[in-house]
Amino acid sequence: MKKLYCKCYFNNLCCVINEIILWSEISSEHPVFIKTVAALTNKNLSQSIVNRLNEVSNMFKPINERARDLKAACRQTSLIYLDVKKLIEEFLLHDGHFLMLIPDVKQYGKDDMVWQELLEHITHEQRFMFELFTNFQDLLD
Repeated sequence: MKKLYCKCYFNNLCCVINEIILWSEISSEHPVFIKTVAALTNKNLSQSIVNRLNEVSNMFKPINERARDLKAACRQTSLIYLDVKKLIEEFLLHDGHFLMLIPDVKQYGKDDMVWQELLEHITHEQRFMFELFTNFQDLLD
């Protein structure tokens, strides 16, 4: 059993599936939260940025749905092992995409320290997720 920095033990795929469900839901909500706060604080995000945030939000939803489907079968690890690996790969791809978008969003409201701190917090969480799922990926290889 290998200990991860997140203080959980990687002892079965059910743990990984639960993490995928949690973090894909949060990752799907972050862009919505960014758009909401931007609107409330008059950041006037461009339509291009709004579209990109919508894309990111929608990228994580299928991962969450498939992970919820796999959770029902998580006791049969040999049957879902490859599916979990694929979800992790997709998560990392979309998380990297979102992390590349955030600096563009930070260009709005440069003088608003609350806005900048919010985006920094989201960046920190997304980086945490990237490291967590990279660790999971390494363990599954």
